[in-house]
Amino acid sequence: MKEAIANAGVFNLMTVFIIILLAFFVGSLSYSKAFKVKNNIVDEIEKDQGYETATQDNIEKWLGQIGYRVNNDNGWKCPDATEAGGERINNTSNYQYCVYRFDTCSKGSDKAKCGTYYRVIAYMYFDVPIINDLIKIPVMGETVTFNEINS
Repeated sequence: MKEAIANAGVFNLMTVFIIILLAFFVGSLSYSKAFKVKNNIVDEIEKDQGYETATQDNIEKWLGQIGYRVNNDNGWKCPDATEAGGERINNTSNYQYCVYRFDTCSKGSDKAKCGTYYRVIAYMYFDVPIINDLIKIPVMGETVTFNEINS
């Protein structure tokens, strides 16, 4: 009888270990997808040197090809920018990602040092049936600063 109890304990320990390993594996897959989405959006904005309608179309086309989560919740919006000078850019998107524009110019600042940069937020999702939308972790990235020097 002692061996049966010991075997049940080892079996429970192995089960917990496998569940933890699977959770790490699923988490790393979700993080790599969100990181890839964030990097691609940043690259697209830097390629076009700003966030325009054509940029949004290219981003949304690519997101559809890789299977990023579609924005089914019509009431979902990107949160407002928490920092001063931040402005939410993508108000109408088919996917749940956020783009903010920040202006680094202030009154009387040097034109060579001021410009515009963009912050991109993509989200990690865990599609688990019971806690489907409870876990949404943001992954942030920023573009380079685009300077506008008037000669």
